[in-house]
Amino acid sequence: MQRRRLGRALGTFAATSAILAIPMVSAQAYNPTGGILYQLGSDPCLKGRGNCAVYPKSAQLPGGRLVASFEKSTVVPASGSADGQTLPVYKSDDHGTSWQPLSEVKAPAYLSNDPKYAKYTSNWTNPYLYVLPRSVGGLKAGTLLLASVVSGDDYYYKEHKAADPAWTPNNDGDRSDMAIALYSSTDQGSSWKVVNVVSTAGWQGGSAGAVGQNIAAANKYQQVDPLWEPYLMVYQGKLVCYYSDENDYTGFDPVTGVPKKDPANDTATDSHGQILVHRTWDGKNAAWSDPVVDISGSVQDMGGGKTEIGGGRPGMTNIVRTTDGKWMLTFEYWGGGANTRYAIADDPLTFFRGTQTGMSVGSLPVVAGSHPLAGGGSPVLIRLPDGRLVYNASNSGDVWVNESGRSDGVWTEYQTTSPAGYSRNLQYVDGTGRIAILNNQGTSTIAYAEVDLGDSAGTYYRLVNRRTGQVIGTGNKTNDANLGNGDVPDVALEDAGAAADPDTQYWHVVTEPNGGTTLLNKSGGRAAAIWTGNATAGQRIGQWVDNSSSGSWNLVKTPDGYYRLQAVKNTALFLTGASAGAPLTLQSAADDGSQDWKLVR
Repeated sequence: MQRRRLGRALGTFAATSAILAIPMVSAQAYNPTGGILYQLGSDPCLKGRGNCAVYPKSAQLPGGRLVASFEKSTVVPASGSADGQTLPVYKSDDHGTSWQPLSEVKAPAYLSNDPKYAKYTSNWTNPYLYVLPRSVGGLKAGTLLLASVVSGDDYYYKEHKAADPAWTPNNDGDRSDMAIALYSSTDQGSSWKVVNVVSTAGWQGGSAGAVGQNIAAANKYQQVDPLWEPYLMVYQGKLVCYYSDENDYTGFDPVTGVPKKDPANDTATDSHGQILVHRTWDGKNAAWSDPVVDISGSVQDMGGGKTEIGGGRPGMTNIVRTTDGKWMLTFEYWGGGANTRYAIADDPLTFFRGTQTGMSVGSLPVVAGSHPLAGGGSPVLIRLPDGRLVYNASNSGDVWVNESGRSDGVWTEYQTTSPAGYSRNLQYVDGTGRIAILNNQGTSTIAYAEVDLGDSAGTYYRLVNRRTGQVIGTGNKTNDANLGNGDVPDVALEDAGAAADPDTQYWHVVTEPNGGTTLLNKSGGRAAAIWTGNATAGQRIGQWVDNSSSGSWNLVKTPDGYYRLQAVKNTALFLTGASAGAPLTLQSAADDGSQDWKLVR
């Protein structure tokens, strides 16, 4: 799929340019460096305080509102344990530039009088928010859904606190009655109801760094059979829920993909394995379909002639459709070798017919200068409306963009203002065309930021230099100059229309939260910034992620309709194009036209 190119649509520069006396800065709210959505205070935590607030996810409603949720594993005061735990929901009505609390989603036992939900007393973790693109059964298009991991109480926590009130947990414990529940909201996330339970499981038996270790005495057979990480999608008129399953399976049917549960699943020694599966629901019948394997992992020898699938613990399903008609699934894998992998299928419901351990994301092709796609687990993969694919994983704060959107497409690395973090979420924002990032970082902190990756909403301009008649370009480079131009600043004067990629000569003129102005390039959303960050005479200008809330420039209007771009950090210096083809630099004020710029639509 080719992206729409504004430069080509305009045709020749001279014939179609409209000169504007006043720059039209972006109408959308904009906050590239973001802030803190939530931070754990002095509240006691049900597990180690360092990961008490994790797994943020978000969605956008038809009216533009963004909603987000995350695990907040604080002790419930009323019960002194996990009983009554809720998932918080936050909202942003300014395209993700600020966030406010909206609601709390209770556990099924406290939202319904149906006795089948009575054992699910905690709405715990792994929220996944999804807006129905079309009706499914009785659920109407536009309905906001939330799938999450629910459970009974944390008996490991309760037993230890009863024995020693001063005891402090340092990791997850052991919850009973693990399950994935589905909720719905028809008032933009303000209130919620239970729809049903997607799938049920058994005891948690520890998690993360304590799998099979933090076992409660109440867990008689020391079982580790939880479910994790739901991911929702509508396909062929049905709602699909992908998730990670730690029940014990001896294999799966090669025709249907249905896994074969170990008859001794509830009592035998666990493999500590995990598989990726999905279930479907038509919105009419009471029950979801049988599970179907997506990624089974490697085969494990359990002794006595018994084997089980789930080796390598594949987890964290993300699935997108590619522009060449295939489906791409990313997941983490801890069985040795590459810990972040992908698989390709012709049908999102039949991944089981292909590879069961996947291929390393590090093997995907990248453009010159870009690093291989990041690993470290927790991959997130999204598709933008124009078909581009965007990816990140926990080992890097950067994102990778597949411009073509094809399953065999080439990826380009872009920097962001959000640091590396586990379960960092990406959200395309309709209305700005930018990406909102939610990230758990530090000690139980959920932070937010946003990044422009080009082709975002709003007017783009060419900036024409009075002295030379040339425009600001990037030498056909689209990403940060330290990645795409050998760590050399790349912003320079060029002949209008001469660039092989016309988008590289177009710029957003964007007002920052603290009043300065930033120039963001159409090809990749990179800012025309002072390369060293030091506003001294002679410094060159290069493409860089916009990481300033104050902007690089002040727009100073001249009497005859031009503008000067004054450095915010040193108001004695101005953006200068000294001669045709010259790199842009900072220089003291001059009256030779080299610092005068016309904004041309």
